[in-house]
Parts: sequence; structure tokens; C-alpha cells
Amino acid sequence: MKKLIIIVALLLVTALLVGYYKAIDDAELNAVFFIKNRPTFQVKFENIFANDADNKKLHKLNNEERQWVIDYCKYRLGIETKLISQEELDVCKER
Repeated sequence: MKKLIIIVALLLVTALLVGYYKAIDDAELNAVFFIKNRPTFQVKFENIFANDADNKKLHKLNNEERQWVIDYCKYRLGIETKLISQEELDVCKER
């Protein structure tokens, strides 16, 4: 019973502190794992800059993509943003 509690606790801590996103490298889909800056139960993140060579402009992002960037910046990079300006988007992209 103790082993089960330890395993569940480790899985919970891992889910809270580790995240990943998918990136295409050399025509191959890879998972990029990272340590989150803040604990959250969200494990899979979207990095809209991981797959495209061209720059995305803020005015071209839909609401879902904006939320992806906000979540990614907050939990991966530790940056609180509301994506009001292109500069805020560029800060998240450059890191």
C-alpha cells in the first residue's frame, strides 16, 4: 500500500511540474519536455513558434492561439502576459 501511495504521489508531482510540447525537427515530430515555472495540471502545451520558420503576427492569432501563447509563456518561461502588443509576443518567441 505504501508503494502505491508513493507512486501516485510521484505521478502527481510529475504532472504538476513537468510539461511538454511537440516540435518538428528535421521532418521528425519530437516531444520537448521542460520543467514548469509554476505548478499546473496542464501537461501538454502548444508552442506556436516551434514548428514555423516565419514570424507570426499578433493580429493574425485567433483566441485559441493567443491562449496557447499565454499559457506557454506563463508556465514554460515564467512570463505573465496578456498579449496586448506585438512586443509581448516577441518576448515569448525569443526565449
